[in-house]
Amino acid sequence: MKLPREKYLGLLWGLVVGDCLGSPIQFTGKDAHPHITEMVPCKMFGTPPGYWTDDSSMAFCVAESFARLGRYDRADIARNFVRWIDEGFWSSLPNAFDIGGATALACREISQSGSLENGEESSQGNGSVMRLAPSYLMARALGRPEILHEVSDITHRSRRVRETVDRMAGVLDELFATGSTTAVSLYASRKECNNSGWCVSTVESALWALNSTTSFEDALVAAVNLGGDADSIGAVCGQLAGAKYGLSAIPDRWLAAIKDRDRIDDLFARFLAELSNSV
Repeated sequence: MKLPREKYLGLLWGLVVGDCLGSPIQFTGKDAHPHITEMVPCKMFGTPPGYWTDDSSMAFCVAESFARLGRYDRADIARNFVRWIDEGFWSSLPNAFDIGGATALACREISQSGSLENGEESSQGNGSVMRLAPSYLMARALGRPEILHEVSDITHRSRRVRETVDRMAGVLDELFATGSTTAVSLYASRKECNNSGWCVSTVESALWALNSTTSFEDALVAAVNLGGDADSIGAVCGQLAGAKYGLSAIPDRWLAAIKDRDRIDDLFARFLAELSNSV
């Protein structure tokens, strides 16, 4: 089966671009940072422009498992998450960094007990939506929507997180089907946007940025400059905007700045090839 590679790659690369664009100003106030329009160094982590954080690393871990095995394997994805934390697997630095609290606790539990369901209802961080793209594509291509919740529950076993994953997946479904979405953000203005790491606010702020602009570039600039959890808001908006506008709409200068771009291209190519072979 032939997959819509332009839009699928837009979704995947949009995540990475949004993560890298937003990471230098994460944890800043909404208007307490320089206005970001280009890839710049991240002083907090000491990384050059175009170095990704946990958002992309965890997405890469999901995609790598399917690309290597040629099938969905929840336990293998969980082991990849542990590999990332323990060995720096698919980190942009030799070690893992910017690790969310719920994710760290989950990976410790995976290591100790092999548990594939971790977290509790209060674990409502955005770790599942920031990395959603490869899980969404597996669920879509294989006709197995349960994959969305299963991969989410590895680190964030929460009803609210599952609902937010479903909300984002529904927007993506519309974007792939029609090129637009009828979904309206809970936030009517930039002032209303909550830039915290809560899963709901991350998706709704990203949706506000998507709906208030008319290009991939403008959507990402609007999203990351909300500050706060800017890398994850950027990663979620990048997924939505990538699904809407496609890979060709992502500015070449941003893609060129991404560390190990060829290696990532190869991973995404193998991932999509195995998806195509599985449907």
